Amino acid sequence: MSADLLAFISQDDFGCLDFNDVALLDEAQRQAVVECMDRLLGHLFKAIHYQHIVRPKNVAFRKDFWAWGYSRLTEATPDNTHLDFLLDTTAASMEYLYPSACHQSWMCMGKTVGAIILADDLVEKPGGLEQFHYFSQRDLRGLPQPEGLCAALADGIKDCDEFYGCKNPRGGSYAVMGWLAGIDAFCEEARFPEELPGQFASNFSKDGRTDWSVEKLPYYMRSLTGLPNSIIVPIFKPSRDVEVPLDLWISGIPDLSQWICLVNDLFSFPKEVLALENFNYLSLLTRARRQAGRASLFDSHDGLWTFRDTLFEGFDQLISRTAALHKFFVRFAELLSEELQAAPTQAETNGSTMKTKKVDGEKLESARLAAKLWGEFRQGYIAWHINHPRYRLHAIRAAFGATTDAMEIPAAA
Repeated sequence: MSADLLAFISQDDFGCLDFNDVALLDEAQRQAVVECMDRLLGHLFKAIHYQHIVRPKNVAFRKDFWAWGYSRLTEATPDNTHLDFLLDTTAASMEYLYPSACHQSWMCMGKTVGAIILADDLVEKPGGLEQFHYFSQRDLRGLPQPEGLCAALADGIKDCDEFYGCKNPRGGSYAVMGWLAGIDAFCEEARFPEELPGQFASNFSKDGRTDWSVEKLPYYMRSLTGLPNSIIVPIFKPSRDVEVPLDLWISGIPDLSQWICLVNDLFSFPKEVLALENFNYLSLLTRARRQAGRASLFDSHDGLWTFRDTLFEGFDQLISRTAALHKFFVRFAELLSEELQAAPTQAETNGSTMKTKKVDGEKLESARLAAKLWGEFRQGYIAWHINHPRYRLHAIRAAFGATTDAMEIPAAA
């Protein structure tokens, strides 16, 4: 637990976070929450030593990506303004998250991400849920998908499987299963506003002293809808011929998955508060903790868990996971280098030992590549959230003195 963070968020002016239902906040209260989030994000940046960046647009990629979007997504998004915003959002995510990736990798991921963003929006609209309810089943059974968005998404997933699995098939499989599980989770989560799962929807509560399984549901769902596995795989395969061996990053998947979801959840919270969204991860977790009878660390009116507790927990976990991943990738590469330098010199070795040194050298090169790619992703994933208007982090972007030429949010986007 971060003592500095606890002391920071315990200040009296963070008392506006002691609520348990976003939908009950008035406009002034929502604005106060957004201002507190700006301060918490600022504390995070200092804790993880974040330095802001603005990455340039790739003209050649965007030309090809727009051509694909207008040929495959116009049926699902007939309004060109909204389609342009979707394509800009997706293209920017490729440029920020995977700056070392090749054109083909960007196109594979971009097609799938663009289509799945539309699918996520569509399942919440009349008729949309039925369209994707059997998507994964059709894909696994080799059945044709309906023309339009389903077919475009299926083609994108197939391209990802081929590209990311061309050297190691498990790479493609991890990405594909992440997409399919995510689509099913979108469909399940879309039902929550009308009917929460049984025990979650009940008034049954616990005393806070024992585990309550419902508390695990919000993160389980988020680990699916956040698509972490599908996002992780491309980090370590920037091109068809270059990839980090799976054994150098598979152990980091749990921390990477949580890190990706936490960044998105915490950086999305301001826009979700302004929109009165209360079925996202942070809202569901707060509800589950209260149902379990968890006590607040702060002065809530009824002594139970509030959003201040949820946000403290989330930021604390994000700071911890960032440090853990630095050790996993960066320090590991440094330690390999130190070990290799301490190995016997060529004059002291026989052929067998020299062969071992060559293998160690290859492993060091891969470890250094993994550390480089993780660093680029870490920097870019946070910067993309700050720079893109979708997340409405205007004050933070201004504080960094950053300007962006990303498209403004169209009406009702």
